[in-house]
Amino acid sequence: MVTREEIRGHWNELRGRIEEHWSQLSPHDLDELEGQTDQVVGKIQQRTGQASSEIQQEIDTIVDDMSESAACATEKLGEGFEKAVHKTKEQFQQASDAAHEQYEHINESMQRGYQQAEQTLRKNPVESVAVAFGTGLIAGVIVSLVWRR
Repeated sequence: MVTREEIRGHWNELRGRIEEHWSQLSPHDLDELEGQTDQVVGKIQQRTGQASSEIQQEIDTIVDDMSESAACATEKLGEGFEKAVHKTKEQFQQASDAAHEQYEHINESMQRGYQQAEQTLRKNPVESVAVAFGTGLIAGVIVSLVWRR
């Protein structure tokens, strides 16, 4: 048997299915009966002449169908959510892998640059010291000019 809470919780959907199933009812017939199981059964019985046990059984069937539909929709929603989470994890992993590859590439480039600089210093130590001295001298002049202003 359907409880009042089930009827109140899904009244709009249930109302539509009741109106569809018992076309003898007008929308006005159901306006004041929201969630009142006994009165809904009584109103249908009054309009159709059908036995209350049959009406109750049909309403139970309608509510069961609604529950199954809701359960199916919830299951599909859950599956969709799981797929979205899985896809997000995959995208995060791909981004993480790409960032790691970029880090490795930059690290290798830095190592090569350091090695090239070291080789240049070893091949031409005098020229390297002269370039460093000249760069320091120019930087000192620029700093002193900026400070004077």
